Amino acid sequence: MKKVLSLAIAAALVAPAAAMADATLFGKAHFIVENVDVTPASGADSTDVWGVDSIHSRVGVKGSEDLGGGLKALYHFEFKVHQDDGADGFGDRNQFIGLAGGFGTALLGRHDTPMKMAQGKFDQFGDLPNGDLANVIPGDDRVDNVIAYVSPAMGGLTFVGALVSGELGDGAGGELDGLADHISLAAMYSNGPIFASLAYNDYDLGVLSDADPSLIRGTIVWNGGMWQVGAMFASMDADDLLMLDDADSYGISGHIKVGNGKIKGQFLNGDAPPIGAGAIGLSPSVNIAGGDNEVDQYSLGYEHNLSKRTIAHVGYTTYEEDVTGREVDAFFGGLIHNF
Repeated sequence: MKKVLSLAIAAALVAPAAAMADATLFGKAHFIVENVDVTPASGADSTDVWGVDSIHSRVGVKGSEDLGGGLKALYHFEFKVHQDDGADGFGDRNQFIGLAGGFGTALLGRHDTPMKMAQGKFDQFGDLPNGDLANVIPGDDRVDNVIAYVSPAMGGLTFVGALVSGELGDGAGGELDGLADHISLAAMYSNGPIFASLAYNDYDLGVLSDADPSLIRGTIVWNGGMWQVGAMFASMDADDLLMLDDADSYGISGHIKVGNGKIKGQFLNGDAPPIGAGAIGLSPSVNIAGGDNEVDQYSLGYEHNLSKRTIAHVGYTTYEEDVTGREVDAFFGGLIHNF
């Protein structure tokens, strides 16, 4: 179940009661060579660019301490590493401290929202700048100021909830000063070949708008061993945000194993591309004024396992917006090493 919990939380829920003796260093090195052809708008000239990019390469440290009575303290500090541009330094990923026991897991810090966690293994092109589902389907947010709770698994069913504070008082964006300026909830079911989830986000935009948009997203994935297929649907209620329209989006994805690798594909469609919303940096999807700016994104790729920790992969993505005329075609090849 991808990102149902971060690695530290998962360890706390399933590991034996003995405390981890030492901190664990972990990470990922991911580079691609990519050719991107972009037409920014209808009638505009296109640009064709080659580049070498670090794709969400990361390094982190995690661990836990046995507090007795079935209770554990957890910590997890993970940083994005801009390996191809040292001037950019480090970026924040999931970073938190928490407690875990028979009651479940509670944490404070920066973390993926429950909606993001609830995608399971649907996204076949996650993290790639061209191909990631976040280009079309809203809800994949990682945010600061999180108070989160993860229930114990109950017959394959897990509940996750998070409150997010905007930490902005009057004069600094205003009104985003509560403990729950944003709420994210998810229910996830994993049993045998089936993963299914339903997630809900509620957005408070503070003084930017009186509207309180909300998003609901459902996902189902069937893993048949040699193959996998998934579907996702999301519906945004804009609540008259800036007089913009509601937006729906959906996607299908899958892969089939071939020898020591797999062929994978994905199609995503939305009424509008996700845009940033408010000072807390979330991404509802709303339609541009005057009509639906429908978005299509097709991706096809191949992964080859060179070892348990090293993967070579290639792929192609095409992205189109029908109202703005924006088009992107991207080819890539790269290498991933996990440690």
